[in-house]
Amino acid sequence: MIVLDTNVVSEAMKPEPNPAVRSWLNEQVAETLYLSSVTLAELLFGIGALPDGRRKKALTETLDGVLELFGHRVLPFDIGAARHYADLAVAARAAGKGFPTPDGYIAAIAASKGFIIATRDTSPFEAAGVIVVNPWDHR
Repeated sequence: MIVLDTNVVSEAMKPEPNPAVRSWLNEQVAETLYLSSVTLAELLFGIGALPDGRRKKALTETLDGVLELFGHRVLPFDIGAARHYADLAVAARAAGKGFPTPDGYIAAIAASKGFIIATRDTSPFEAAGVIVVNPWDHR
């Protein structure tokens, strides 16, 4: 099972997504792909912050389609994820490393389920000890 980071979903929502990302997504079994509630919040914020107009309307419609596609495959930041987040943040602090909040929450959600993360920004997730795949590197 794979949790899609915000940058993967954002890329897929573009009119012309990166060919490697599009290819990687097309090769995945849809039912193995998940979103996190954190990614959903980031996407909703990004769209909500746009000025009214065609772009905002188009992105809203695209996100509605993504949500319809994912249905019940949006993972919450629940008690298990909160516990994993605390463990990951403590370990990062003990190692003298920072731990970014949105990515940390996404990492904790994936770690609590034993899932992989698909992202372009691999370093914070690797630092959290989560297995990562980078769709931009797909050939």
